[in-house]
Amino acid sequence: MKRPLITTALLLAAALAAGGCQSAAPAGPSDSGESGIRIVLVAKADASDYWTAVKEGAEKAGKELGATVEWVGPATETEPDKQLQQLDAAINSKPAGIGFAPQDGAQDQADTYLRKAKDAGIPVVAFDTPIENSDIQIATIASNNRQIGADAAQKMSELIGGAGTVGIIAHGEVGTAADRRDGFIDWMQANAPGVTLLPAQNGNSDQAESRSKAQSVLAANPGLVGFFGTDDDSVIAIADEVAAKGIQAVVIGVDASPDQLRLTKEGKITGGMAQNPGGIGYQAVKVLFEAAQGTMPAAANIVSPAVWYTADNLADPDVVAVIGESE
Repeated sequence: MKRPLITTALLLAAALAAGGCQSAAPAGPSDSGESGIRIVLVAKADASDYWTAVKEGAEKAGKELGATVEWVGPATETEPDKQLQQLDAAINSKPAGIGFAPQDGAQDQADTYLRKAKDAGIPVVAFDTPIENSDIQIATIASNNRQIGADAAQKMSELIGGAGTVGIIAHGEVGTAADRRDGFIDWMQANAPGVTLLPAQNGNSDQAESRSKAQSVLAANPGLVGFFGTDDDSVIAIADEVAAKGIQAVVIGVDASPDQLRLTKEGKITGGMAQNPGGIGYQAVKVLFEAAQGTMPAAANIVSPAVWYTADNLADPDVVAVIGESE
């Protein structure tokens, strides 16, 4: 079953900040670095700034540890059948360890594949996204997504003076999207009685779909004062549509892609909660590398801290340590 996230004292060191790179070929046998250890990471997707940052963090760890890191993932976050095929191929290639970031639609069937990995003696970690209904994974390495949603809600409430109508566009219905959405909603309901929350919309981590949802929300609620997006695609779509309509509204999101940071500097995004994607990828490889050598992780849940950023604090050391230098 899914283990609850716990707050650990693991601060992912300065080496965990990341940039981006292009996708790798599907997992398969290859040279295994100086250590002879080969690790395969099956990502939720392979075509966004966030996931390329996770990938670079993973490859950084591989280089430092002398391991080969292979990366694979569908083009979008809405291809669960393809992702499960990639997971199966990764298991069949018999690596020393597998990292898995399950898509929403892959959660129900994931345990069947992971048991196959366990039977083959391959350690598995969940990275970025907890794996539902399975206890095969030796660790989960992720942000505390409910807390991210709650922190975003607190910032939103402060910025709008604790009153007004607020919209939400999530990047899915379950998993990280649901955790951020629900963390946001729960905090508002408990702490901001003057805020009216509109029903959350699902943009499916797609900018075009998210923008269409934002258009509908804004058309029906011209007095809207705040808008929250649970990932980079949703908040970029929100920001573009709010700007196009000339509406004065607080726009808050999660993640810190180059486009998000550009829109933040332009004043179209008010601020965001930045995860440490490079740190998550780095730690996933490190845990699997150690497990391949017989050392299991001390904690079942490793929380990667998030930071709040605005146009005014992008040069602060605590922010730079997570999102890197902003041009």
